[in-house]
Amino acid sequence: MAALRAAVPCCALGTRRTSRTRNPERATRNVERPKAMLKPPPAPIKVFRSDLLKDHTALITGAGTGLGRVIAQMLAEAGADLLLAARNVERLEQVAQEIRAATGRRVEAFFVNIRDRQAVEALAARAHELYGAVDILINNAGGQFPQPARDFTPKGWHAVIETNLTGTWNMTQVFGNQMLNGRGGSITNIIAVIGRGMPGIAHTAAARAGVLELTKTLAIEWGPRVRLNCVAPGPIQTEAFKQTYHPQIETLCEGIPIPRFGSCEEVAYATVFLASPAASWITGEVLFVAGGQQLYGRNQALFDEMFKR
Repeated sequence: MAALRAAVPCCALGTRRTSRTRNPERATRNVERPKAMLKPPPAPIKVFRSDLLKDHTALITGAGTGLGRVIAQMLAEAGADLLLAARNVERLEQVAQEIRAATGRRVEAFFVNIRDRQAVEALAARAHELYGAVDILINNAGGQFPQPARDFTPKGWHAVIETNLTGTWNMTQVFGNQMLNGRGGSITNIIAVIGRGMPGIAHTAAARAGVLELTKTLAIEWGPRVRLNCVAPGPIQTEAFKQTYHPQIETLCEGIPIPRFGSCEEVAYATVFLASPAASWITGEVLFVAGGQQLYGRNQALFDEMFKR
């Protein structure tokens, strides 16, 4: 599906608009809405010491843009060497060069389609050849498109499930086996605010819930050798988010306890923490970085009037 790109973070809730998606502009043209009074996220700060992840190797999928890019940068700043994986190699190489220059860490970039099991196995073989072991895996790649569930096509449904659930499984099993056979490691899955329903993106709600239960199950099977956790971001204004949603979608943030968009850095802080020795007794957990959206407020990708009741 053209709308799915491996480097799109799940927290963006979607990729670019597709022919399957009802035009939010048309659907909301005559809808009166209050102006959102949203404060910007705080400025990024340095949280982790530069040798926290010394002698660690981290693999981040969907690392070419948005959240994946910021997570990769922060892991390198904390001392990890990196493998960056995505489907846009040109963009990924640019990110790799920028992180090398800024941190002095070793950074390699690889093309991979996480839905392709053979491609994932080839990546694992290459990673083992270059680095010996991957200690940290961040499953960030994913994608979806906003649309009422009754309008999903079989192709659209399977594309989202195969990327967000099966792709995550491919990476987790292949690299998890390497960790189990080696010195262990940590896997963090970037999901979304699930548990309350996600109108407008039912396919990704199903996939992300599957990843959460997979994470909990493997935390039991693979403990204590491999720790597995999830980070669940709320709405983050990445470029993909801006390309996908109507500008007035910001009004959907107003009802959450901390009524604003989050930043990629805020999600990255949580992700690096869970991958670090500071979280050595944490496994099978989901850490919401969502301003309390998991508790209260709107958690949907389309306006109410866009659903055909």
